[in-house]
Amino acid sequence: MLPPPVPPPRTTRAHNTRLATGALSTPPEKTKAKEKGKEKGKAREGASESPGALAVLRGCTIFVDIRSEEGEDAGSLFVDMLRGLGAKMASRVGSRCTHVVYKNGLMSTIKGYRLLKEPKPLVVGIAWVVECAEQRRRVDEGKFLINLELANVAGLNKVRSFIRLLRHCLSETI
Repeated sequence: MLPPPVPPPRTTRAHNTRLATGALSTPPEKTKAKEKGKEKGKAREGASESPGALAVLRGCTIFVDIRSEEGEDAGSLFVDMLRGLGAKMASRVGSRCTHVVYKNGLMSTIKGYRLLKEPKPLVVGIAWVVECAEQRRRVDEGKFLINLELANVAGLNKVRSFIRLLRHCLSETI
Protein backbone atom coordinates (compact mmCIF):
# COMPACT_ATOMS: atom_id res chain seq x y z
CA MET A 1 0.00 0.00 0.00
CA LEU A 2 1.34 3.43 -0.92
CA PRO A 3 1.65 6.23 1.61
CA PRO A 4 -0.78 9.14 1.17
CA PRO A 5 0.42 11.87 -1.17
CA VAL A 6 2.21 14.82 0.40
CA PRO A 7 1.06 18.25 -0.79
CA PRO A 8 3.77 20.40 -2.39
CA PRO A 9 5.35 23.00 -0.09
CA ARG A 10 3.83 26.45 -0.21
CA THR A 11 5.82 29.09 -1.92
CA THR A 12 5.90 32.48 -0.29
CA ARG A 13 6.15 35.70 -2.15
CA ALA A 14 8.92 38.17 -1.51
CA HIS A 15 6.29 40.82 -0.88
CA ASN A 16 2.56 41.07 -0.35
CA THR A 17 0.39 41.68 -3.38
CA ARG A 18 -3.13 42.81 -3.67
CA LEU A 19 -4.84 40.00 -5.49
CA ALA A 20 -7.77 42.02 -6.76
CA THR A 21 -5.74 44.73 -8.49
CA GLY A 22 -2.36 43.08 -8.85
CA ALA A 23 -0.67 46.19 -7.38
CA LEU A 24 2.13 45.83 -4.90
CA SER A 25 1.47 46.70 -1.30
CA THR A 26 3.93 47.68 1.41
CA PRO A 27 7.08 45.53 1.53
CA PRO A 28 7.00 42.89 4.33
CA GLU A 29 9.73 44.58 6.41
CA LYS A 30 7.70 47.77 6.77
CA THR A 31 4.46 45.89 7.38
CA LYS A 32 6.02 43.91 10.25
CA ALA A 33 7.45 47.09 11.77
CA LYS A 34 4.01 48.74 11.64
CA GLU A 35 2.36 45.68 13.23
CA LYS A 36 4.94 45.60 16.04
CA GLY A 37 4.30 49.28 16.74
CA LYS A 38 0.54 48.65 16.91
CA GLU A 39 1.02 45.65 19.24
CA LYS A 40 3.19 47.70 21.60
CA GLY A 41 0.56 50.41 21.68
CA LYS A 42 -2.16 47.88 22.42
CA ALA A 43 -0.11 46.32 25.24
CA ARG A 44 0.34 49.72 26.87
CA GLU A 45 -3.34 50.52 26.49
CA GLY A 46 -4.39 47.15 27.91
CA ALA A 47 -2.34 47.67 31.03
CA SER A 48 -3.65 51.10 31.88
CA GLU A 49 -6.38 52.40 29.62
CA SER A 50 -8.39 49.47 28.35
CA PRO A 51 -12.09 50.34 28.28
CA GLY A 52 -13.12 47.32 30.39
CA ALA A 53 -10.58 47.82 33.17
CA LEU A 54 -11.14 50.34 35.94
CA ALA A 55 -8.55 51.77 38.27
CA VAL A 56 -10.77 52.28 41.29
CA LEU A 57 -8.77 49.86 43.44
CA ARG A 58 -5.34 50.85 42.13
CA GLY A 59 -2.93 50.83 45.06
CA CYS A 60 -4.77 48.00 46.82
CA THR A 61 -3.03 44.66 47.28
CA ILE A 62 -5.64 42.08 48.19
CA PHE A 63 -5.52 38.50 49.42
CA VAL A 64 -8.69 36.51 48.71
CA ASP A 65 -9.73 33.53 50.83
CA ILE A 66 -13.28 32.58 49.88
CA ARG A 67 -14.43 29.02 50.40
CA SER A 68 -17.66 27.10 50.08
CA GLU A 69 -19.19 25.48 53.16
CA GLU A 70 -17.43 22.26 52.13
CA GLY A 71 -14.05 24.01 52.01
CA GLU A 72 -13.71 24.26 48.22
CA ASP A 73 -11.97 27.35 46.84
CA ALA A 74 -14.63 29.73 45.52
CA GLY A 75 -12.61 32.91 45.11
CA SER A 76 -11.74 32.93 41.40
CA LEU A 77 -14.73 35.05 40.39
CA PHE A 78 -13.83 37.67 43.01
CA VAL A 79 -10.16 37.63 42.01
CA ASP A 80 -11.23 38.40 38.44
CA MET A 81 -13.52 41.19 39.63
CA LEU A 82 -10.79 42.73 41.78
CA ARG A 83 -8.25 42.60 38.96
CA GLY A 84 -10.80 44.27 36.69
CA LEU A 85 -11.09 47.04 39.27
CA GLY A 86 -7.33 47.60 39.21
CA ALA A 87 -6.26 45.76 42.38
CA LYS A 88 -3.13 43.66 42.69
CA MET A 89 -3.55 40.16 44.07
CA ALA A 90 -1.43 38.67 46.85
CA SER A 91 -0.70 34.95 47.04
CA ARG A 92 -0.73 34.99 50.86
CA VAL A 93 -1.56 37.25 53.78
CA GLY A 94 1.40 39.50 54.36
CA SER A 95 2.57 42.94 55.38
CA ARG A 96 2.11 44.26 51.84
CA CYS A 97 -1.60 43.42 51.82
CA THR A 98 -4.01 46.30 52.19
CA HIS A 99 -7.12 44.08 52.28
CA VAL A 100 -8.15 40.50 52.93
CA VAL A 101 -11.42 39.38 51.37
CA TYR A 102 -12.63 36.55 53.57
CA LYS A 103 -15.54 34.14 53.69
CA ASN A 104 -15.35 30.65 55.22
CA GLY A 105 -11.58 30.80 54.70
CA LEU A 106 -8.79 28.63 56.00
CA MET A 107 -7.40 28.65 59.53
CA SER A 108 -3.97 29.41 58.05
CA THR A 109 -5.32 32.76 56.82
CA ILE A 110 -6.48 33.66 60.33
CA LYS A 111 -3.16 32.56 61.84
CA GLY A 112 -1.19 34.51 59.24
CA TYR A 113 -3.31 37.59 59.87
CA ARG A 114 -2.84 37.37 63.64
CA LEU A 115 0.95 37.20 63.21
CA LEU A 116 1.04 40.46 61.24
CA LYS A 117 2.23 43.63 62.92
CA GLU A 118 0.22 46.85 62.85
CA PRO A 119 -1.05 48.27 60.60
CA LYS A 120 -2.88 45.11 59.61
CA PRO A 121 -4.84 44.86 56.37
CA LEU A 122 -8.58 45.47 56.45
CA VAL A 123 -10.58 42.23 56.48
CA VAL A 124 -13.73 42.62 54.42
CA GLY A 125 -16.49 40.39 53.11
CA ILE A 126 -17.41 39.62 49.54
CA ALA A 127 -20.14 42.26 49.63
CA TRP A 128 -17.41 44.95 49.60
CA VAL A 129 -16.06 43.61 46.28
CA VAL A 130 -19.54 43.50 44.77
CA GLU A 131 -20.36 47.01 45.99
CA CYS A 132 -17.09 48.42 44.55
CA ALA A 133 -17.87 46.78 41.21
CA GLU A 134 -21.46 48.04 41.17
CA GLN A 135 -20.58 51.62 42.12
CA ARG A 136 -17.35 51.64 40.10
CA ARG A 137 -15.50 53.30 42.95
CA ARG A 138 -13.72 52.32 46.15
CA VAL A 139 -16.44 51.98 48.73
CA ASP A 140 -15.81 52.69 52.42
CA GLU A 141 -14.82 49.41 54.03
CA GLY A 142 -16.44 50.24 57.40
CA LYS A 143 -19.76 48.56 56.63
CA PHE A 144 -18.05 45.41 55.34
CA LEU A 145 -15.42 44.69 58.02
CA ILE A 146 -15.17 41.16 59.37
CA ASN A 147 -13.94 40.21 62.81
CA LEU A 148 -11.70 37.19 62.30
CA GLU A 149 -12.18 36.18 65.95
CA LEU A 150 -15.78 35.26 65.08
CA ALA A 151 -15.19 34.14 61.49
CA ASN A 152 -16.40 30.85 60.12
CA VAL A 153 -13.56 28.56 59.09
CA ALA A 154 -14.23 26.28 56.12
CA GLY A 155 -15.39 22.87 57.28
CA LEU A 156 -14.61 23.58 60.96
CA ASN A 157 -18.16 24.55 61.95
CA LYS A 158 -19.45 21.48 60.16
CA VAL A 159 -17.28 19.30 62.40
CA ARG A 160 -18.44 21.22 65.48
CA SER A 161 -22.09 20.77 64.46
CA PHE A 162 -21.54 17.06 64.00
CA ILE A 163 -19.90 16.78 67.43
CA ARG A 164 -22.83 18.64 69.05
CA LEU A 165 -25.29 16.35 67.28
CA LEU A 166 -23.31 13.31 68.36
CA ARG A 167 -23.25 14.50 71.99
CA HIS A 168 -26.97 15.18 71.88
CA CYS A 169 -27.71 11.71 70.52
CA LEU A 170 -25.45 10.10 73.13
CA SER A 171 -27.06 12.03 76.00
CA GLU A 172 -30.52 10.83 74.95
CA THR A 173 -29.44 7.19 74.93
CA ILE A 174 -27.88 7.30 78.38
